[in-house]
Amino acid sequence: MKLPRNAKIFRGQLDVAPFAGIFFLLCLMLVFSTLMVYSPGVQIELPKVSGQAVTGVEPPVISVAVDASGKIHFESQPIKEQEFSQRLKDAVARFVNPPTLIIQGDARADVEIILRICHVASQAGVSKTLWGTQTKPFPLSP
Repeated sequence: MKLPRNAKIFRGQLDVAPFAGIFFLLCLMLVFSTLMVYSPGVQIELPKVSGQAVTGVEPPVISVAVDASGKIHFESQPIKEQEFSQRLKDAVARFVNPPTLIIQGDARADVEIILRICHVASQAGVSKTLWGTQTKPFPLSP
């Protein structure tokens, strides 16, 4: 049984308007889907520093965050101060060299909590403690 073939090569002009419409529709969907996505985490506004003296950090590094209400966040989880001491000792024990602790404290965080974290860190065996700040961007002049 032989079927008739009626497929022919398209020789007309291609209309761009439907493709442009689909393209803009996809762009709108992409923009609105990224705005609606929930980004997990804690809002921390680091204090701003106007000086140019920024210290570099060499590994190993341990990071701790303190939000404006005074909650401590260690390894991306909220933690109580009593548990923080033991978990920090466990984290320090995993490294061969003593690590550096970076405290990302909110600008409105109580300084007393940050000083207690520094004290606990020195007892846990941390070699250096730094307070993370937000610096001004470097100028792009040549």
